Amino acid sequence: MFCKQCGAILVPKKTEYGKWMSCPHGHTQPELNQENKPVITKNREKVEKIEVNDGENILAVYDHKCKKCGYEKAEMREIGAFYGDEDNVVRMKCGKCGHVEQLEGKVS
Repeated sequence: MFCKQCGAILVPKKTEYGKWMSCPHGHTQPELNQENKPVITKNREKVEKIEVNDGENILAVYDHKCKKCGYEKAEMREIGAFYGDEDNVVRMKCGKCGHVEQLEGKVS
């Protein structure tokens, strides 16, 4: 950046408002915004995440009976094939106790 009056290269100058670009010969630069604007920050503290839950998994929407506790709903987790000749791995996680069962073969 150059001074608009004399063409000299502007240099950084530290003032009470912060660092600004100023002319070494003391000319003012009207186009530069050199106002002190306060920065306001709110709620920078970490907060706890509060969940209201009755102990059951809200993602358990699939019909599958748990072999451990007998609960009727489960969360389905599908893991993609590693190689082209493999099937996807499908696991059902119980919505109540969290027991995981791996299903055999394709599930449609």
